[in-house]
Amino acid sequence: MTKIEVKLKHWYHDLCEYYNVTPEQALELGTRATGRKPDLPGSSTCDPVSGMTHEDIWESRERKSLQDVFDFYKDQGAWSAFRQCVRHKDLTQLHLDFLTPFISKDSHVCEYGSGAAPYMNTLMQVLDPSVSLDISIIDVDCEHFTFAQWRLNKIKFDRNMQNVRIHAHEVVVDSLPRLHKNLDLVTIFEVLEHTPDPVAVIKNLHGQMNDGCVLIENFILALDVLAGEEFEGPDLKSAALMRDDYLSFVSDNFDLIADQADNPNATRIWTKK
Repeated sequence: MTKIEVKLKHWYHDLCEYYNVTPEQALELGTRATGRKPDLPGSSTCDPVSGMTHEDIWESRERKSLQDVFDFYKDQGAWSAFRQCVRHKDLTQLHLDFLTPFISKDSHVCEYGSGAAPYMNTLMQVLDPSVSLDISIIDVDCEHFTFAQWRLNKIKFDRNMQNVRIHAHEVVVDSLPRLHKNLDLVTIFEVLEHTPDPVAVIKNLHGQMNDGCVLIENFILALDVLAGEEFEGPDLKSAALMRDDYLSFVSDNFDLIADQADNPNATRIWTKK
């Protein structure tokens, strides 16, 4: 895939425009700290959220059903839009190292559990504007997913990327997404520990991959989740219990091409057999 030299936008650029904040406010609102209760701004697509920790938001209603868990990501308002932009602000070179070697003409690339779509946001800023590419982002209905769609479409418009097609697929309680064409590259970054059934997720994606599709994934080893009989929080116990089955499926159906064997939380790169 042809690339051109461009200057990446500052990590806070989209946050400042969408939420009407300063760069300093964006950093403060997105920086993780124990017990913090940020005054998160509203937007045209969400209400403000103030005076609560992340844990308070989780506990603000029962999280018994799968829909209750999905609603947590909507209840937090702009929290994860800021958090994810700060989390990825120093990782843009990593995004490019992971993605650009595997992109070719007319590829279909997918960011699963995309949130604010940090990988696709970086990729779209460095590709030749004339490139032909399908981009799918997938997540539950929430503010950071809405923000992701806005920022990717803004890049497409600003760079006149007429041959880039952006598809946003919402995960709902009863089904996983069916995409319009098979996949050539999938990223799943810091997502699987939050999914109720990671085995179903990877099987759904595997069935929609071309041979040789590249899978870039990690799955946080949540030992604290497995240690307790009772657990409340977005790192789901059901996901932790399925981690071994997930890894077994991936090992059986993909060839490993890169990993950090001494780090169970490290990102791995595979190709579909």
